[in-house]
Amino acid sequence: MRFEKIEYLPALVLLILPVLLFFLLLRWKKKTTARIGDAALVAQLVKSFSPFRFRVKFILLALAFIAIIIGAANLQKPGGMEKINRRGVDVMFVLDVSKSMLAEDVKPSRLERAKQLLDRLSDKLDNDRLGLVLFAGRAYLQMPLTTDHGATKMYVRNSSPDVVPTQGTVIGEALRMANTSFNSKERKYKAIVLISDGEDHDPDALKIAKDLADSGVMINAVGIGSPDGSTIIDPVTHEEKKDEQGQTVISKLNEAELEQLADVTSGRYLRLDNMDDAVITMTQQLDSIEKKSLTDSEFVDFNSYFQWFLALAVLLLLAEFFLPERKSNSSAVRPGLKSGMNAARAYLLPVVLLAAGLLIAAPFSTLAQTENALIRSGNRYYKQKQIDASQQQYQQALHEAPDNPTANYNLGNTQFRKNNFDEAAKSYDASIEKTDDKSLKEKGYYNKGVSLSKQQKLEESIDAYKNALKLNSTDKEARDNLQKALLDLKKKQQQQQDQKNQQDQKNKQDQKDKKDKKDQPKKQDQKDKKDQQQQPPPTSKLNKQQVEQLLQALQQKEKEVQEKMNQNKVKSLTQPEKDW
Repeated sequence: MRFEKIEYLPALVLLILPVLLFFLLLRWKKKTTARIGDAALVAQLVKSFSPFRFRVKFILLALAFIAIIIGAANLQKPGGMEKINRRGVDVMFVLDVSKSMLAEDVKPSRLERAKQLLDRLSDKLDNDRLGLVLFAGRAYLQMPLTTDHGATKMYVRNSSPDVVPTQGTVIGEALRMANTSFNSKERKYKAIVLISDGEDHDPDALKIAKDLADSGVMINAVGIGSPDGSTIIDPVTHEEKKDEQGQTVISKLNEAELEQLADVTSGRYLRLDNMDDAVITMTQQLDSIEKKSLTDSEFVDFNSYFQWFLALAVLLLLAEFFLPERKSNSSAVRPGLKSGMNAARAYLLPVVLLAAGLLIAAPFSTLAQTENALIRSGNRYYKQKQIDASQQQYQQALHEAPDNPTANYNLGNTQFRKNNFDEAAKSYDASIEKTDDKSLKEKGYYNKGVSLSKQQKLEESIDAYKNALKLNSTDKEARDNLQKALLDLKKKQQQQQDQKNQQDQKNKQDQKDKKDKKDQPKKQDQKDKKDQQQQPPPTSKLNKQQVEQLLQALQQKEKEVQEKMNQNKVKSLTQPEKDW
């Protein structure tokens, strides 16, 4: 429970003064009675007056005042999360981000084309949970299964070879990583969409695919590239990629392996030639999978109870109005003109209080009904995916009540869907600040974290996820996103450090080159003199000792070359065979 207009509650302090005056009045009456004289005589004179009813009437007025203030503050109870039943499957996107995906035989590049496909598929699979695995020489879980398709699309758009430091193509490891995100107790409702050029033949991939088929996972493979192949432009040097022998690398689409992976799991393989056809074919293929009932939640609004307190205030004031101070069986005193005036004055206070309460409550009631109606209207548009219309309704509700946390939260959702992540984060902040509801705060922090992650504000997003977990430690998605943000921050810091080290190394090399260039004439002179000394006289024959010295020098040189070759051989065992 919470008060929507908590600023009205301090008005309860105003009740202290009437209560104090009431007790002073009782004390004055007691002293006045004592000064008059005989207590029995005084009791006879005022026997028609009921001290009990006098006290009851004051209590009724005080309670009515309290009810009016509480009604104005509008006590609310969360309407909860509206349950939206849907049917869908769990789909893991497995995207190849190796450097071979930078080949431009598919415009603008294989990787960009793959991103476009996943972006459009995300819009079509609105009833499914989506996750993302990126792989090259290693596989990484970028995003666990979630209904937040906006977050999935963000991670897809930010995918690049820089995300995976080790290059290569380990399809088998990527498939195994994707399978860990599924519910191991289920043997259906699971699918993988694999997008790769299949550049390297992974001997483990087919075996792992068979294991996945036994677990009820369907692999649908999308081949991207051309069988004839294309050169790769290195993103660092902006030149064509060369292999160890100095030959230009030609990256070709390996359709055979991708087809095998799809066939063994009863999936489908297609080459990405036409984007529209690929989206339709893949959507139909995923629709053929048996779907399970899923339950999603969407925040709606709060239920208001101000009307009950206002009704109670009216009843209390009516009870006070019709409860006389005089005893009903007394006929000793006949009220005349003066007593009638006193009665009018006595009843004037509750009438004034009633009018004041109605004046306070009337505009508030109208305002509350208006803003709640706008929020409900916005929610209906939001469910129908009419984001612009729903955003207008939430903005109008905030125009009526700028501090409404529900309107701020729902407005943030619409801004998020329109990729206005900075504005969405501000709306979530406003909702968090204006509400005392723990559930709404937790969801506000979580959505704020996702919005900040989309802007690569990793440190701020980490703080938001931590605040969400403080309010709800069982939120698995908040925990997963926190771990992902921490990993991304670590990678970012490592990249910055690597860049700094490279720059320092480059500066040292430049200084060394300048020094070597400066000393080169002197060293060349020394070398020439040494060569002249070592060269035998052209006209004389070599003696036996000189021949032995030359042979020893040649043997030593051959030994050094052999050691260097052995070192290169050891090094190659610890590095990937290919770096594309």
